[in-house]
Amino acid sequence: MTKRPVINEALRLLRLYCRYSQTEMAERVGVTQSLISDVEGARKAVSMDLLEAYSAAVNVKMSQLLFFAEEIEGQPIARRGQLIVAEKVLQILEKLHPGQREAA
Repeated sequence: MTKRPVINEALRLLRLYCRYSQTEMAERVGVTQSLISDVEGARKAVSMDLLEAYSAAVNVKMSQLLFFAEEIEGQPIARRGQLIVAEKVLQILEKLHPGQREAA
C-alpha cells in the first residue's frame, strides 16, 4: 500500500469533515466524482486549480488548506481528526466580530 500524498489526504479529510459525499464535493468543486476519487486515492495529483476550487467550495483560504496538510503530515488518524476540529474552531473565531471573540 502506497502512502497517500499529504495534500490528497487533507482534501479527503476536509470533505469528510464537511460531510460531503464525493459526488456532492464534485458538484461543489465543478469536477467529476471520478476525479475526486482519483485525487483522494492519490491516483492524480492536486493541481492549483483544484486546490483553489476546494478552497472556494468550503470557504477556506488556500493557505489554510496547505497549512492543514502540513499539520496532518505524520500524525496518526485520531490526531488528524482533532486537527480538523481545531481548524474549524479557528475559522469560527475568525468570523466573529472582534468584540465577540473576547466573549467567546
